[in-house]
Amino acid sequence: MSLKDRENIILEYLHQNREASVDELCAKFFVSKPTIRRDLKALAEAGKIIRTHGGAFLSSFPGESVPQELREKEYIEEKDVIAKKCLDLIHDGDSVMIDASSTCLQLIKLLSAKKAIVLITSSTKAPFISAKTGVKTFVTGGEVSKTSFSYIGSIAEETLRKFNADICFFSVCSLSPDGLLTNNSTSENQLGRVMLEKSKKSVLLLNSQKIGEPKLNTLCTLKDVDFVISEKDISDKFPEYKEKFI
Repeated sequence: MSLKDRENIILEYLHQNREASVDELCAKFFVSKPTIRRDLKALAEAGKIIRTHGGAFLSSFPGESVPQELREKEYIEEKDVIAKKCLDLIHDGDSVMIDASSTCLQLIKLLSAKKAIVLITSSTKAPFISAKTGVKTFVTGGEVSKTSFSYIGSIAEETLRKFNADICFFSVCSLSPDGLLTNNSTSENQLGRVMLEKSKKSVLLLNSQKIGEPKLNTLCTLKDVDFVISEKDISDKFPEYKEKFI
């Protein structure tokens, strides 16, 4: 089967299933993982699909982010390492703002290790986690994003502005080599700007795999955040901001 034929069948398969893992595609085409990864890379570079850690999914519209349900399955060990590091920055009695990223959801599971924490979040999933741990939680409400399961829009922003947090934790789709923090969603970026404005300290949670080309819209730059937490030391890539990295 030619490369072109295989790519067309991959696209047809994704049209039917929306997502697929590398293992699924290897079994379907009887080819190696490196071959499938090359095919997916070519399709992603052509803008026809979006790559995930273990496979790919078919975008419904240009600039779409990887859906939350897929992101929650990726880099689980790395997210756990990042979340545990966050606890060193949180003190008993703190008010904590958290976005709807999958890494932040990992952190919510650990917040009960601290006393009298107040959680403020735009995540639709967070209350189901915090309710089990007994952490007092305020949720913004607003329009629901179909990909991130985050509340977005004016209602969410107005609610956030009513709170003053000690610290906020957030993630982005990409950190560019020149220090731009970017996402595909302009509405989620707007909410992120409010979080940064209403928090005394800000912490970027960043899987090292997210260092790369900027996405559609810039949230802020490295100079605008207080700390960056990754699963491993990446400070040498940003020597100007080395002191921010944990």
